[in-house]
Amino acid sequence: MKRLALKAGSRTVLVELSAIDWVEAAGNYLVFHAGAERYTVRATMRDMEPRLAEMNIVRIHRSTFVNIERVKAIEPIHAGDQAVTLDDGVELVLSRTYRDRVYALIFAGGAA
Repeated sequence: MKRLALKAGSRTVLVELSAIDWVEAAGNYLVFHAGAERYTVRATMRDMEPRLAEMNIVRIHRSTFVNIERVKAIEPIHAGDQAVTLDDGVELVLSRTYRDRVYALIFAGGAA
């Protein structure tokens, strides 16, 4: 799978997984951030996680996925959580729950 069908208003568009920067939960929906574009799809984090992991888009928080290729920096913030800065300057939180998995991918150079 290299593309996802995502909603953009009343249209459905096919988005390359490599174009996705990060994904956030919004109630019963997921919002996919790809550059300046935002796409909303009705799906759960749990259902989407294995599909995205194939393309190095990994869960970093209970409500956030990130494309590991977009990570520019990671630094501690508090209580084991860390700030993840993306290439475009967006800052997200990496919770301690997902830290080991994310670090394994970063230091291994990609998904196993």
